[in-house]
Amino acid sequence: MALTSRFFASASTTVTRSSLYGFRYLHQGFRSPYSRKMSTTASLSSLNQAQAAMGGLKLLVTEGPRAQKMVGGWLFGCAAWVFSMVVLGGVTRLTRSGLSMTDWKFTGSLPPLSEENWRLEFEKYQQSPEYKRVNKGMNIEDFKFIYWMEYAHRMWGRGLGIAFALPLTYFLAKGYITRQLGLRLAALFALGGGQGLIGWWMVKSGLEEPVSEYVQPRVSPYRLATHLTSAFVIYCGLLWTALSVVMPEPPSGSLGWVSGAAKVRKLALPLSALVGITAVSGAFVAGNDAGHAYNTFPKMGDVWVPEDIFSLEPLVRNFFENTSTVQLNHRILATTSLFSIGGLWLATRKLDIHPAVRSVIGSTLGMAVLQVSLGISTLLSYVPVTLASAHQAGALTMLTLMILLTHSVRKPAPALLKSLPSLPRSG
Repeated sequence: MALTSRFFASASTTVTRSSLYGFRYLHQGFRSPYSRKMSTTASLSSLNQAQAAMGGLKLLVTEGPRAQKMVGGWLFGCAAWVFSMVVLGGVTRLTRSGLSMTDWKFTGSLPPLSEENWRLEFEKYQQSPEYKRVNKGMNIEDFKFIYWMEYAHRMWGRGLGIAFALPLTYFLAKGYITRQLGLRLAALFALGGGQGLIGWWMVKSGLEEPVSEYVQPRVSPYRLATHLTSAFVIYCGLLWTALSVVMPEPPSGSLGWVSGAAKVRKLALPLSALVGITAVSGAFVAGNDAGHAYNTFPKMGDVWVPEDIFSLEPLVRNFFENTSTVQLNHRILATTSLFSIGGLWLATRKLDIHPAVRSVIGSTLGMAVLQVSLGISTLLSYVPVTLASAHQAGALTMLTLMILLTHSVRKPAPALLKSLPSLPRSG
């Protein structure tokens, strides 16, 4: 295990360094004479004036580079907060803490502050199916641990709402936010508010009596997948918007690099969808506790394909509720994603593309190898909290890199294309 830990730590460090290198390159991609001219003229107070001076480039933030950095930094911080929320939510689920709080208030409430309050909360939990069937005999000290886990997850989400709303109000008052960006941020804020409701809708399903006495209480896999997918959408939306604020145009440098980016884009878009579907399929693995079955690889037990993969009626239920089918789907999607990313890396080796784009593709391949390795290790180790949490964080990291890649191969504005040389300038 020590050797495995060192391997994952080393691999993670390598991927992180490569990603940072690529991100640095993305910024360097804008240091052309054209982009320096953009930075100079962006300080005009009027958005229309700025757009005219920049040859038609539409910025999401007004009032110049300083405002651009402030808004971009705030959005990156919110995206990182959502990332931590997803990881904390995974740990909450893996420690079976999510059903410890049996009620919910939109604004939240103070935690139990006295032994009497703790006793009342524990009595509520003792009436739940999970206590009766799984945690019968649990003492109050153990209950406090799972309660604090769920409480922290809920309050961390409410904290994010404040961290989003207060700076947004300030930036709107200062006139930094354009109408286009304002509408996008309003949609993200509404999704964030709805996420709390979805979370309670999910938890409520786990507080209901199971259909059979032999079934352990757990939340609906459909509701868990909805909750996690919603978090993925919010995270990707924040990250894409933050990148669009600080890097209004993709790294270019020459018409040759732009042409190469267009070829990469045709491959990156469907590959991003595949990575997203793979991540969502992982939510159904979690919702069905499918990781605790078939703890072997590459075979599932003694066979490649279990016999009961289509045992439920109607047929479509198997893909979302059948433990065997759900795990098999995730294995197939993960393997397909890995080989597809490897194919992208091979296909772009001889393409004339911006060094930043090449670096991100290499980082994505390295992360895909690490993510599959984490998934296999989690399965073979019977889903320990540490590895399973790392695997969930790895899914978000994969989405991060795919967002970064697709963002960096966007089509540049016509005004920028006209200013580019045929070949990249040396030095």
